[in-house]
Amino acid sequence: MSSIRLSYHTGAASPMARLDPRVKLLYIVWVLAMIVVFSHPAFQSFIVLTVIAGIVLGRLRPGSVARAGRIGLFVGLVSWLLWIVFLGDQGTPMLVLGPVTVTDAGVLAGLSAALRITTVLFAFLIVAMTTPNRDIIVALQRLHVPVVFSIVVGLVLRLIAQLQAEHATIVQAQLSRGTEFDRGNPVGRFRKHTAYVIPLSLRALKIVSELSVALEARAFDPYGRRTFVRQLAYRRIDRILLIAMAITLIASITLRVGGYGGLDVGSFGGLGQ
Repeated sequence: MSSIRLSYHTGAASPMARLDPRVKLLYIVWVLAMIVVFSHPAFQSFIVLTVIAGIVLGRLRPGSVARAGRIGLFVGLVSWLLWIVFLGDQGTPMLVLGPVTVTDAGVLAGLSAALRITTVLFAFLIVAMTTPNRDIIVALQRLHVPVVFSIVVGLVLRLIAQLQAEHATIVQAQLSRGTEFDRGNPVGRFRKHTAYVIPLSLRALKIVSELSVALEARAFDPYGRRTFVRQLAYRRIDRILLIAMAITLIASITLRVGGYGGLDVGSFGGLGQ
């Protein structure tokens, strides 16, 4: 049976884990800004490299990160395929697969959408896996984010990880009782999924109820004056990373204004608009 995890945080010591949590949260903001600035996959690849660097510096296992973000990978792949289908009549044909014509416009536009989805997701996962929930909450409040929103973010991170573990536990329990989720017709398989959907929903309601009672029992006041056990302080490497993110973002905006990094579906052959 799976152990119940209360956080994505792995607890492993790494250069990424030692960074100030405020820097890591601002990295997510930086990724969001960069994918808005650049729409061409060639320029978006720079953002992907920073995500790969985060996995390496965080000493995270790529397989574990991929499993945690498998839904995002699936959504990104589906988005890519849909763009290929929708833009089959634009751009230069590359391949014909029955009724579907694969064009360079569809491939690039789909890849751009897929990279936007996956880079944000994995940037978030890297931060969550290298930062304890309590440090994320403290960092949000130090960044002048409202207390209510900070607490909600911390609880959501906790609940997502816990419900994933609960799901795995319930599925294993149903398998041990002879439930075969991968056999039968599509309708039959769908009905079998109620074997874990219903108990997982009930378990989620129970967890939320327990959390609300715990907050009430501790007289939680979102508007009261708060103190923190963890004291945050920027180190030299934190300041360097903040400056680097600011410089790269300004340079990226300058390039985009200059006509580079855009993706104009109507005309291909260059990297600009």
